[in-house]
Amino acid sequence: MTLWRQAVYLAVMGALSIHQAQALDLLEAYTLARANDPTFKAAYQAYQAGKEYKTLGRANLLPMITASYSRFRNHADIEYQNSLFSRTEKREYTSESASVQLRQPLINFDAYARYKQGLAQTSMSEQEFAIRDQELILRVFNRYAAVLYAKDMLSLSERKKAAYEEQMQANLYMYKHGEGTKTDILESQARYDLAEADIVEARDNVSDAQAALDQILGRTTESIDPLLDNFTLLPLQTDDLAEWEAIALQNNIELSIQRYAVEVAQQELKRSQAGHLPKLDAVASWNNNTSDTTNTYNQESTIRSVGLQVTVPIFSGGATSARVRQSQANLYKAKEQFDETANKVTLELQQQFNLVSNAKRKLKAYRTAVNSAEMLVHATKKSIKGGTRTNVDVLNAESQLFEAKADLLLARYNYLQSYLNFKKAAGTLVFDDLEHVASRFRSQ
Repeated sequence: MTLWRQAVYLAVMGALSIHQAQALDLLEAYTLARANDPTFKAAYQAYQAGKEYKTLGRANLLPMITASYSRFRNHADIEYQNSLFSRTEKREYTSESASVQLRQPLINFDAYARYKQGLAQTSMSEQEFAIRDQELILRVFNRYAAVLYAKDMLSLSERKKAAYEEQMQANLYMYKHGEGTKTDILESQARYDLAEADIVEARDNVSDAQAALDQILGRTTESIDPLLDNFTLLPLQTDDLAEWEAIALQNNIELSIQRYAVEVAQQELKRSQAGHLPKLDAVASWNNNTSDTTNTYNQESTIRSVGLQVTVPIFSGGATSARVRQSQANLYKAKEQFDETANKVTLELQQQFNLVSNAKRKLKAYRTAVNSAEMLVHATKKSIKGGTRTNVDVLNAESQLFEAKADLLLARYNYLQSYLNFKKAAGTLVFDDLEHVASRFRSQ
């Protein structure tokens, strides 16, 4: 999606009120989070502040105009003396002074380095905001999915409780008819009680997950769109990991930030080195003084000056050389951090690529495990009648079934999470990707 399309979508969603009874979809959740999440709003303000680095850096190359004005009421005692007599004259008068100066840097290596540094800092701020937006996409999805997974686990716990209750009732019936034992009833009762505890925990998890989602949305949500039972996997641009690594090294935002950090460090070194170099300014000034001293009493003078001013550093106690050495060390540090980030990005990309690539086989395996567990439960219940299986076998089979279902539920959410994490590692995570993921949820 282009930035224009995204802006239109956000504007439309902002203008429309979302009815409380209507299920909230993933894109609406993202829209609300952009407007209400404190972390994202703070990142936006940091971005606004960072944009000013460019202006601050450019200011060092532009003319500086200063003006001053002063007015004083003076009381002077002027004593005149010679060999014959002396006298004192008292004067009360007003003195005024006004000046305007324009200074234009002509040769200033420090100012030029500040300008280049400001450009890099502004670009770095833009990239930092971009990564905060990517993190918001992931944070919204993770909290949205956490609510759904918690609700799925609550539903699964309730079904597990119902299954154990059914088995317990069957054990009671068999015991009353002399075909079961007290131990069978107690075993079923124990599993039933554990299922009750699981339900309590699952309800707490739903409440916690819902609160975490509401926190970044800035409002409470009645319901959200669930995940489709059988959704198609999201296609990748290419299945070649080497191509994705090349894309990541070019587009990953964390790497881009580190590139600008190296540029900032390089310009800081140039600023430090400029401390050894001369500066040349063009200076124009206008000064007007009235009775500024007792010798110019009742006199007004106007002086206009135009010229060049050279400033040559000679010795600063070793501070300039120390700053150069410090800046060199910081530059080497920034370069090493870039290499470290590149290694982390490559490793993260490989891990997420494997998770996404293997998702189809993994989901198929989990579905097969669920089907097998269902058949095992059915077969075990039949085997009890034949005397080849016990009540514990049924309970274990049912427990295995619910574990398989829980694993399948988690794997489905983990796949979508890995897809978004993979696109972030590649540096290509945008609003379009969230749209693709949102299409895997069922509108209610």
